[in-house]
Amino acid sequence: IDWSLSGLPYQTAEGELVGAVIAAVESVTNHHPNLSTDGGTSDGRFIAPTGAQVIELGPINRTIHRIDEQVDLHDLDLLSAIYENILIRLLS
Repeated sequence: IDWSLSGLPYQTAEGELVGAVIAAVESVTNHHPNLSTDGGTSDGRFIAPTGAQVIELGPINRTIHRIDEQVDLHDLDLLSAIYENILIRLLS
């Protein structure tokens, strides 16, 4: 059996994208986000080696990958506002 490791761990350093995401989350939710690398498999492992900052930010996933997977509409509204806030910060 031949096997090659293709999913090396990674962690994005502080930078413009990380700063914009933290500020946007705080602005919209009044909560400071917890930066972590837990949560399962990520395609970020393929992007990180290019030197790009990698942020995974999505809805709260209480029911992820279940038959009845669902997201609260309020959470989608918050996420939309966060994304808009991030873009404004990065493009201004």
